[in-house]
Amino acid sequence: MAEDVAVPAETLTTSLTLLVNLSKILLQNAKQEAEASLETFVPHKITTLFGLIRAGADFYRSLGVKKKSEAEAIWQKFYHHEAVREQVEELLQLESEWDSFLQSVDKRLQVTDEQLSGQTTADSLSPDCLLTDARTEQSVTLGQFLGRGQTLLLVLIRHVG
Repeated sequence: MAEDVAVPAETLTTSLTLLVNLSKILLQNAKQEAEASLETFVPHKITTLFGLIRAGADFYRSLGVKKKSEAEAIWQKFYHHEAVREQVEELLQLESEWDSFLQSVDKRLQVTDEQLSGQTTADSLSPDCLLTDARTEQSVTLGQFLGRGQTLLLVLIRHVG
């Protein structure tokens, strides 16, 4: 748990700065790639988001935590430090920018949850849920990936985090 983790303020500040800087670069690259060609961005360059996932994982690892709530508990302890406060505020702003960017990609693709499924947003996913494999552009069901004895990493474009 976060309260059991002893992280120096300098480590927190450095880790936050690295996460913010990497996230800014990845967002800038994603925006440029999407602007150049949305048709190639979604199936071929959406892997930019994997870099964001990696940056977040590295951040958690540097703090010795596994969840965002644990990281938040740590930075709340040091929020009185100006450098920590500035980086946290910048990170929160950056999260909003990522959300806005991904929503704009959805709008540009003219895709909504209802258009994808013919229904409103689901509370849970059925194994029969149709997805598109971003690398092959083939339609697949979630059930095709379940039960293989492998760890499944499912990345939804609109929900990274």
